[in-house]
Amino acid sequence: MNINPTNQSLSVTNSSSSPAAKISSGKQINSAADGPATLQIIAQYNSHIRGNSAAYSNVISATSALQIAAGGLSNINDSLQQLRELGIQAANGVLNSSDRNAIQKQADELLAGIQSSLDSSQFNSRSLLNSDTAIAIQSGANQGQTETIPSFNLAADFSGVGLFDIDFSSGNISDTLASIDSALDVNDTASSAIGIAENGLERAAKNLISSTVSQASSRSQIEDTDFAAVVSELKQQQLKEQLELVMLSQANANRSQVLQLLK
Repeated sequence: MNINPTNQSLSVTNSSSSPAAKISSGKQINSAADGPATLQIIAQYNSHIRGNSAAYSNVISATSALQIAAGGLSNINDSLQQLRELGIQAANGVLNSSDRNAIQKQADELLAGIQSSLDSSQFNSRSLLNSDTAIAIQSGANQGQTETIPSFNLAADFSGVGLFDIDFSSGNISDTLASIDSALDVNDTASSAIGIAENGLERAAKNLISSTVSQASSRSQIEDTDFAAVVSELKQQQLKEQLELVMLSQANANRSQVLQLLK
């Protein structure tokens, strides 16, 4: 009876399948049996990376919202500066009532433009310059990692300083200029807050990118196949299998020779 080389080399064949699987998949860990603890660590890395990705999307959306708000504030600032120029022009004793009425008409158009900027500065149907409610943004994968988009109710603030009641038709322009200057201060304060919030989101985005790269690198070190080492291991196992087959073949040949002598 010949010795069955297939049965005898089964352990070698099975062991060589692990390096082959690693080469095929490009991963060290292909099932829980390859390393339960390591698989759990990989899952944690994956969860953190996906969390970073979702948070990064939040940050980008929030940045877009702030850019819209900043654009609205820039338009309002231009209009306020033009109003101030009109106020200085109106502070001229030689102007007649027709001249002042013409200045007032220009002022009313600028005020309507300011109101339009306030109304149109929206993101995802949410007002950015006419709302008292701040917007919280989850800016990281972990609890407590948040950023806040500041809230402004500029229509109320401008009304409070008398901006929408300015009058260029009278000879007393000092109160009008004071209202415009106060409105400029309100607008500058909002612009500064927007800038600070943008800087915070920029830092959050950089931190997310850095964290994701670090997490992905750490995951790669324990998950990805070291092809040089695995190929070397596979070659050694294949050589071992070939030697075993040769030895089994030689054993069968010797057995046949002994049986021939006994006949």
